[in-house]
Amino acid sequence: MNRTDTPRRRLHIERLELDLRGMTPAAAEALARSLGPLLGEAFAARRGRIVPVDRIDAGRVAFQGSRTPHELAVGIAQRIVDGIHGKGQ
Repeated sequence: MNRTDTPRRRLHIERLELDLRGMTPAAAEALARSLGPLLGEAFAARRGRIVPVDRIDAGRVAFQGSRTPHELAVGIAQRIVDGIHGKGQ
């Protein structure tokens, strides 16, 4: 199968708003830097129907001192992917 035979899906995220109050600037930057690759991994792992959505609200993910920025980014990425696949809406 060559590249022209493979269906390609594109996802355009126009805007992503993160309210990172209470996090140190270094932790907020680490979360933001890891979110893109984690979204890519989460979408690659998920198969199935994608529903059209205008807006996804990932809700609140509580920052607790014991959670790392990476763990928070994993939770946010999963909520976004779930919303695009029609879960949790």
